[in-house]
Amino acid sequence: MRMMVVAKDGSGDFTRIQEAVDAAPEGACEPVQILVKAGEYREKVVIHRDSIRLTGEDRDRTVIAWNGCAKDLYPDGTEKGTFLSSTLMTTGRDIRVENLTIRNDAGDGREVGQAVAVYAAGDRGIWRNCRLEAHQDTLFCGPLRMPNVTEDIGCRAGNAERFTRVEDGPLTRSRQYFENCLIRGDVDFIFGPYRCWFERCELVMNERGGWYTAANTNEAQEFGFVFRRCCLTGECGPGEGFLGRPWRKFARTVFLECEMDTHVAPEGFQDWDEERVITGRCGEWRTTGDRADQGTRHPAQKRISDMEAAGITREKVLGGDDGWQPE
Repeated sequence: MRMMVVAKDGSGDFTRIQEAVDAAPEGACEPVQILVKAGEYREKVVIHRDSIRLTGEDRDRTVIAWNGCAKDLYPDGTEKGTFLSSTLMTTGRDIRVENLTIRNDAGDGREVGQAVAVYAAGDRGIWRNCRLEAHQDTLFCGPLRMPNVTEDIGCRAGNAERFTRVEDGPLTRSRQYFENCLIRGDVDFIFGPYRCWFERCELVMNERGGWYTAANTNEAQEFGFVFRRCCLTGECGPGEGFLGRPWRKFARTVFLECEMDTHVAPEGFQDWDEERVITGRCGEWRTTGDRADQGTRHPAQKRISDMEAAGITREKVLGGDDGWQPE
């Protein structure tokens, strides 16, 4: 495996992460390891190669930070929008990111609009022991939203799926896996159409409150977001954090054996509007804590049975046509 080192003090091969990514050979037979030494790297990064392993020296001391936001302007004065605001974007396949903090510090969404920390557009992505921090729209797991995104990143588009519109795009087969990560945000801060498995992650709602998820799952897609043995905590007031709302009709989001404190709303999930409403594709199984499902949930959400939960496995959700499973 080829190894490259990024260090701000010049002691490595590169001083900027993007330089190391761009230097990785295309079509390499083996993964390329990029080790990032401790420090704050203020840059917008796009991982457009396949089989890149981006690893921080220490999760809390190795930080990628940027302040892109939806209200950033093009030269003609028009706003760039949500999908060009990310701090880190992955468009290649088999990307592994570990021991890093990825932060969008643009600020409160009420002032700057959406501000994405991570835009995971590739397939078979693995995220371990990472901190993803922002406010509105922290983590997007979905295709490259054309045309403005691909025009902006140009040759860095990688092998990611590309849709003209995310909102009503076709069935997607891309997958992302998150393990032992801390994900912080407020309004719709985990969103998109991909199949994603979150294992033992800490989900932190900011003081503003809002919705943990805004899934955009295609109706023909069996799985969307699955959270297993995660901990939901919040800095907002009691009942000001909802489990999710459907960005698209028939959004699919389930929480399995997750712990929830009093900031979670008694209703659990919430309708987006009169058209995009909660269905039985959203639900819980064996949630615990002060705000576990105690019979006060949205009337349409699913109370998942033991038999049904047994069929929601990592192998089934992420396997796909190629049988992929994270190591």
